[in-house]
Amino acid sequence: MSVVLVRRLFDLQIIQGEDYISKFQARTTKERVLKSTRGNILDRNGDILASNVLSYSLTLEDNGTYTSTREKNLTLNGVAYQVLQILHSNGDDITHSFHIVVDKNGEYAFDVAEGFTLNRFRADIYGQALIDDLKDEQKTATADQMMEFLTGSEKFSIVLSGDRAYTEDELTSHGLPLTLTKQEMLDIATIRYELNTNSFKKYMQVTIATNVSEKSVAAIMENKTGLQGIDVVEDSIRQYIDDESMAPILGYTGKASSEELTELRKQNPDYSNDAIVGKAGIEQYMELTLQGTDGKETVSVDNLGKVLKIDEDTKVEPVAGDDVQLTIDTDWQSAIYQILKQRVAGVLLTKIDAAKTFDYTYVTDASQIRIPIYDVYNALISNSVIDITKFSNEDASDIEKNLYAKFQQKQQRVFDTISTKLNGSNPPAYKDEDEETQEYLSYICNDLLRDTLGIISKDAIDTSDATYKAWTTDETISLKDYLTYATSQGWIDISSFSPEGEYLDSEEIYQALTAYIIDYLSTDTGFSKLLYKYMLQEDTISGQEICLVLYEQGVLDKNDDDYENLASGAMGAYDFMINKIYTLEIEPAQLALMPCSASAVVVDVKTGDVVALVSYPGYDNNRLTNDMDTDYYAKLALDQSSPFFNKATQQTTAPGSTLKLLSTIAGMEEGIIDEVHILNVPELLTM
Repeated sequence: MSVVLVRRLFDLQIIQGEDYISKFQARTTKERVLKSTRGNILDRNGDILASNVLSYSLTLEDNGTYTSTREKNLTLNGVAYQVLQILHSNGDDITHSFHIVVDKNGEYAFDVAEGFTLNRFRADIYGQALIDDLKDEQKTATADQMMEFLTGSEKFSIVLSGDRAYTEDELTSHGLPLTLTKQEMLDIATIRYELNTNSFKKYMQVTIATNVSEKSVAAIMENKTGLQGIDVVEDSIRQYIDDESMAPILGYTGKASSEELTELRKQNPDYSNDAIVGKAGIEQYMELTLQGTDGKETVSVDNLGKVLKIDEDTKVEPVAGDDVQLTIDTDWQSAIYQILKQRVAGVLLTKIDAAKTFDYTYVTDASQIRIPIYDVYNALISNSVIDITKFSNEDASDIEKNLYAKFQQKQQRVFDTISTKLNGSNPPAYKDEDEETQEYLSYICNDLLRDTLGIISKDAIDTSDATYKAWTTDETISLKDYLTYATSQGWIDISSFSPEGEYLDSEEIYQALTAYIIDYLSTDTGFSKLLYKYMLQEDTISGQEICLVLYEQGVLDKNDDDYENLASGAMGAYDFMINKIYTLEIEPAQLALMPCSASAVVVDVKTGDVVALVSYPGYDNNRLTNDMDTDYYAKLALDQSSPFFNKATQQTTAPGSTLKLLSTIAGMEEGIIDEVHILNVPELLTM
């Protein structure tokens, strides 16, 4: 009997073993998603405003079997690194909604300000369903702390140290280098984070790159046997008509947030974790109509994830979303947008004076307000037409470097002043400070500590408190007195500058706070813009220098005739700016001075159809959909002309003479007046 068993075992393992392994591999099946496409958006004439263009995407799934968690992390990190090398070598990149970047100083930083979006991101990273579930140290986690968590042994083990450090053989065998740059660690962590969102369902694919070039596709396919879980799939990207006037109506698409998915799944439970949904405009309002239904199919794969067979009997074809047709006429929309832009520029030009300041003391009507040319120069900086952060770059122009050198001198003087106001004995009351110092102190207290950082807790403040009123209303105390009192009353949230609570008494807390303020202001762009404003007022820097930077940063083209004239002094900065606004090379929206926006609604009186719904300024929604240009989004979000705010549908304004139509129709319907009735109204009519 034992001889028979041994012979049988030999036959199974040696003679037929390879055949059985092959059959086992072929029996491994999985269900994969067949992506649907969104419906198109058309205008009243059937012209396409939003459509889909065929593209390639990269997906990743965790389909491996591992001997240990260490082996799993090495494998997935190695695959991520190799894919990144291929993408970057061909000018491609990963697609994500990760809110950590490597800044110009080579440090980890957030790409969004403190607020709901960042707190939601923190909750997602730390695996909390609700923001309120975050622990105290997680609520205030910095970008560095979050990256340390993601790259360390608590999460993805991208970099390990000490006894747990990866050996050279381990790294090499998994396609990883001996050392990783910060950007490489960030990119690997981003891919692992995206994959981790589907950790509850191992074989669910996640999209890690969209609109991938053919060169990257070819390289991926060539190396696919060594890239476990990576696949190239046909996909589509959203494409909009190249017309800024349409963006406020159409909106744009993007990857759904957890909150959006929760709401959408109440109406359609089939939304996937990586679903692309409407984020604004018609795309958002008609989401359920435009969104298609994904299909699915069952496939047999080998142990590397290679598809061996597709089960056609189980295949469910995807269904495209329905098209949406608008009553808008694209030609009308575009033409009216240009007219509004020209009219606003015309009004703006009539208000600009060759002056440094304007005295508002005797203004009784808005029509009397004038705009000093110095405000125009400053607007180029305050609304980020000029990027002052580039002044300190190594490749900055001589003009930019000169401006930055002057800025550093001004900054040091102002910091000395602020330090004296915060730490000196008996500083003056706020109302006794000069206008410039008042603006600095208000920025620190209101814009920075209260609104941006939340260090002054709005919820904790007793607004009936006498000291609070002395600061906010009477202005009879100094900022030092106010912050010292706020500290003693528990109005100061110390977690931002003392997360471990090492400062025990109010005096130590105040000293830590003042040190934190100066340190924060040194890199705060908003405060730096204030310094440039007063450098202009002091004539430390000139309008000519500011205007020349427009050419240095590519806002204007040096090939135009005005460049040489401005640089040589043949044309003054005032005449230069007037000319550029007149030709719309510098638009009113860029300056964000009043007026800087406008809107118009045109209705077909025969049908009631809205044929134009125009809001100026608009934006380029092609830069926000698919792979979002995060820098462009941030610029739009902070733009003082509010391009995301649809003036035609959201702005509340006095109806003016349009109300006369309603009152006339009402009077005729009630028989009080008719089409020939004349009503003599006295100079004063009491209602």
